[in-house]
Amino acid sequence: MEAVVREAARGTAEGAVRELVREEALIAAPALPRRSVTYPATTVVGPVEAQAARTPDAPALVLAGGETVSYRELNASANQLARALAARGARPGTVVGLAAARCPAELLTALLAVVKSGAAYLPLDPADTPGRRERLLAENAPVCVLGEGVPGAIPGLEAGGELPTDPPRALTPQHLLCVGYGPGGRPTAVRLTHAEADRRVRELQAAHPLGPGDRVLQLGLPLWEFLWPLRTGAAVVLADPQWEGEVGALVRELGVTAVRVAPAALLGV
Repeated sequence: MEAVVREAARGTAEGAVRELVREEALIAAPALPRRSVTYPATTVVGPVEAQAARTPDAPALVLAGGETVSYRELNASANQLARALAARGARPGTVVGLAAARCPAELLTALLAVVKSGAAYLPLDPADTPGRRERLLAENAPVCVLGEGVPGAIPGLEAGGELPTDPPRALTPQHLLCVGYGPGGRPTAVRLTHAEADRRVRELQAAHPLGPGDRVLQLGLPLWEFLWPLRTGAAVVLADPQWEGEVGALVRELGVTAVRVAPAALLGV
């Protein structure tokens, strides 16, 4: 891991190097221990919407070619899709499936839209066996599946006629944010609430602060963790899934200031 971080840091500004090394400590460390600080419970999405209102013109996403998507643009697109999902029955207490998207920006927009609708998201891997996928769908009965590669998935839900404002929702911190499953065999669901995800994100922010001006590259992490930078005014760097170069080249090309990578992603497992 240290070699990867050194390669990522080579050729970047000194300040970025410090940030990368600091983030590497988080990668190598075990899960953060529970702190004595008690955080008032909230939903994961509320702080994202508040940040979009504070810094609408700041970059929220940095795409592979260097283009950016502002907080205003991302929030409006997600709001329209959330309203289209609500018209299909998405609300607190329901589930929406998320499969592969044509590009990372579409997947992150879909994630934010599902959370805005109040529904929990169910990650679906197109590489799963049909039997496993059918069990996941039967157990969770999603109102729909967004993305590609899964039978019945909707690659592009029409939402252009919906309002771009934040949608109303009766969402509480105790509602589910996501339903995840381990690999292979008879899957066992891991259900994460908004309150628990919010606590984890606040602990990450307390230990490794992000803020406006940061460009954060995250690889191999749960989808909900991509909402962390968007609560702080930072930008999420979305790498091209077909990228075959070194991590360091990507860092230099897109001006990354912070890197979080799951150990499995570094080891290629």
